[in-house]
Amino acid sequence: MNGNQILKLKVLWLKNVLGLSIDCVALNHSYPLTHYYFWPKTEAWEQLKLELDSKSWLSEKEKIITLNLATDLINYWRTSRNTESFDNIKNKFCDATFVKFHS
Repeated sequence: MNGNQILKLKVLWLKNVLGLSIDCVALNHSYPLTHYYFWPKTEAWEQLKLELDSKSWLSEKEKIITLNLATDLINYWRTSRNTESFDNIKNKFCDATFVKFHS
């Protein structure tokens, strides 16, 4: 991937599930790279890894950084989903994009 593109993890933080997807951001535009996967209902991390591995034009470094962030978010969601304020979570994971969900 060249210097004008980056991967951006998108997060849908809900009480019972954590939705994760990845966008490619290039030239100030965001393009969906994966579907949303919902953990713990599915193996979201594994599904994201499979999709990233199928895209040979992505750098290994960018894949690892994005998957590590997904791991951190999953672990944090497991322990803190009901105790942390949404603003604190967004500040802690500022490399991710949090999608507002209205029910």
